[in-house]
Amino acid sequence: MIQLWMASLLLAVQATTNPTLAFGRLEHRPSSCRIVVDSKSLDCERLEIAMNGSSGLRLRFIGDDAKTGGSYQLSFVSLKGDQDSPLRCDRSGCRLDRRSWSASLLSTSWVRFDDRGLPTGLPATRTAQGRCWIDAETIGCESHSRNVAGMSAEAQL
Repeated sequence: MIQLWMASLLLAVQATTNPTLAFGRLEHRPSSCRIVVDSKSLDCERLEIAMNGSSGLRLRFIGDDAKTGGSYQLSFVSLKGDQDSPLRCDRSGCRLDRRSWSASLLSTSWVRFDDRGLPTGLPATRTAQGRCWIDAETIGCESHSRNVAGMSAEAQL
């Protein structure tokens, strides 16, 4: 029994010594960043770009709410673009290839957090039409739906 336990432990250790990064994430503090939700413009301080499945990306624009001490985030999930993913990840981390990239949106999500980092309600997540893009200086997304106010975000690298 102990030998079986040790063998499975060794297999688990071997599997983690050479991980393949199928999913990676890059965090960045842009020089300027704006979010527009419900026709209100808000500042954002952080940007997270993460791989989402085969070639899609999740772009998360994050801001701090000075009034409440909490934070908020607007996320966009894109489908696979015409080009390969601009996010390049390996064992040392992720980098953004700043060549031109554009993709259609799959969904958006808006959520607020209190000063303890707990969500103040359920995220307002919905399917969306629109696009996300990355170029040499800008990362942005815009969505529009029939019965829902448009949401957008743009960060200057």
